[in-house]
Amino acid sequence: MTSKERVLKTYEFKLPDRVPVDFCACEAVYNSLIKKLGVKGQLELMEALHVDFRWARAPWIGPELKAPDGTPTDYFGIPRAGVGDFGYPVNHPLKNMSSVKDIENYPWPSPDFFDYGVFREETEKFEEHAVLGGGWSWFSNVAMDLVGMEKFLILMYDEPDLAYRLMERICDFFWEVSRRMFEVSKGKLDIFFTGDDYGTQQGPLISLSMWRKLIIPHIKRLYSLAKSYSLKIMQHSCGSVEVFLPDLIEIDLDAIEPVQVRARGMDIERLLKKYRGKLIFHGSIDTQHTLPFGNLEDVKREVLHRIELFKRYRGLVIAPSQHLLPEIPLENILVMYETAYEFGKLNNQS
Repeated sequence: MTSKERVLKTYEFKLPDRVPVDFCACEAVYNSLIKKLGVKGQLELMEALHVDFRWARAPWIGPELKAPDGTPTDYFGIPRAGVGDFGYPVNHPLKNMSSVKDIENYPWPSPDFFDYGVFREETEKFEEHAVLGGGWSWFSNVAMDLVGMEKFLILMYDEPDLAYRLMERICDFFWEVSRRMFEVSKGKLDIFFTGDDYGTQQGPLISLSMWRKLIIPHIKRLYSLAKSYSLKIMQHSCGSVEVFLPDLIEIDLDAIEPVQVRARGMDIERLLKKYRGKLIFHGSIDTQHTLPFGNLEDVKREVLHRIELFKRYRGLVIAPSQHLLPEIPLENILVMYETAYEFGKLNNQS
């Protein structure tokens, strides 16, 4: 069974030949593992770890991503600084936004600024793996970074129509970028990956009623586009997000990622049991305690537990509960994947 077949069978809540596995990490961890294992690049690392998923990306070919003072920006023009892959906004370009006119006059990026030919080539070269792709679509997170998190959350209460319009404009961009990706990769792309953060460690970031009013219409629009191309959908959200899952399932979500198991209400066995046959849980190997602070046996025990849960409930992909960061011992990362491969083989396919 190929990795693609394994993942797609899992998405049908059927039993594949083994439990599927995914990998996500910051650049520093990639580089450290490549050096430790003596492999050549990220693709060889994925092969060595028996990872079933591959990413296809459309590289940015637009204007240089720098502010006038030389500070790096993202493609929304938000200046960012920080360590490794996770840059944080150092300024909020729309912090003084007061009207729809401010949104209309903002220098938004163009969907033309991506190389979709490269995206098509990447989907074609990963024929045996489950291919993830699409515009990240983090519209509420972009809105917070453009305006400022505190100000935007207040705006959602005080001026919901303005907050909605800002997210709608951001979603317009991601919708068109994703559409172009889907169009050039027909039959090759398997899963639309979209991400935003709706949860904290202790609970949802905003109320369910406000989320339904201001955010889910944009999510639904993106999901509908993906389903029109017969794609599976994986939604990223950190934190405690169980309250949102029924609504997401209703609008055709297939998988939730990364399943931050130490957040309130995110116990993996309870979720698998409650949403059995309705939702794939992608992640759950604990990056808050087990991987950074546990020993090899702790990590092995947790992976074996997930394999048993898969046999019982299905609907699970073994992957970390967040990006793997440099403070996690490489030995713990390796034993996670070694255990998944050694003990993840299944019998009695159905």
